[in-house]
Amino acid sequence: MKVSVFDRRRVSLFDCCSSDTGRNMLRSLLGALALAVALSLLVAALGHDVAYGQSLPRPSLRATVAVSDAIVTVGDFFENAGDKAATPLFRAPDLGTTGPVSARRVVDLARAAGLADPDAAGLVEVQVTRLARTVEAEELARLVAVEALRRLPRTGSDTTVEDLRVSFDGPVEPRRADLRAAEPVRLVSFGQTGQSSRFEALFQIDKGGSTERLLLRGEVVETVQVTTLTRTLARGELVGRDDVQIERQPRRQIGSLRAADPDQIVGLAARRALRAGQAVGTGDFTRPSLVTRGDTVTVVYESAALTVTTRGQALESGALGDLVGVLNPQSKRTIHATVAGPGKVSVAAGQKAVASIGRTSP
Repeated sequence: MKVSVFDRRRVSLFDCCSSDTGRNMLRSLLGALALAVALSLLVAALGHDVAYGQSLPRPSLRATVAVSDAIVTVGDFFENAGDKAATPLFRAPDLGTTGPVSARRVVDLARAAGLADPDAAGLVEVQVTRLARTVEAEELARLVAVEALRRLPRTGSDTTVEDLRVSFDGPVEPRRADLRAAEPVRLVSFGQTGQSSRFEALFQIDKGGSTERLLLRGEVVETVQVTTLTRTLARGELVGRDDVQIERQPRRQIGSLRAADPDQIVGLAARRALRAGQAVGTGDFTRPSLVTRGDTVTVVYESAALTVTTRGQALESGALGDLVGVLNPQSKRTIHATVAGPGKVSVAAGQKAVASIGRTSP
């Protein structure tokens, strides 16, 4: 029988180093440590883009590009462009327009600019849009109104920008301004002749690196809020809710007319014929007549003890609550009664003429 005997003494690292095997182990350990340090430094230098065997994502071409600048860069065209993102490649199209560019040409230029391994992503062309701010006629008109208001005499005036109506001599097409401009459009000169409402205005539009000048002529007038009719009314015709509206008309056309409140004239009657679109005042309307001169009316007398009714002839027209004369055709006597409703009048209990009205009703 073979018996093996082991030496149970503690063996240290330094004891191992005394032999060739120990020295080799120590060199391997130090080498691994140096390699780990070198890898850590490499990862730090690359900004953590390379770690654990992973590589930088390949730059990929976008199908559509939207820019506000006049230059399109590598970073605009490619995702993951890295430190080449700010490198310019093309001039952008005109403000507010879109244009195609060959995907192959974009890739070739990006590679020439130093972008590593750009990927066309299977695209044939790329659509590039230059973003812009639209300047409409309404914005130009407001600039005119602000300047015109500034020039109005301020003594006792409560006119606001909303009270001024600006119209140009012809249609004004929308303009494009630089999206980044602090003042995309401004009024550089404005002129009026004396007290005339005619004006001439020169605008300057920021195009981003250049400017466009636009000269416009037109008229600016002060307006006031008035009530107008939506349809023609005959004399005596009642005003309905849909017959009135509020709009603005030139102050010079209104004169001293006292505008009517639509809510107050609904249900009233026109004093005279009024045309559609006409500005109307409170004096153009009256309470509607419920009794017309010459009509046969019912005369009613009521007291705590009895009710007397008879027929009479209205000697004058009257609205609700008006006191009108009524003729008793039988007695030929005239009494005064209050209009109580359509074709109906009432007599006050203390009136002496009541005795001659006629028959008694229970």
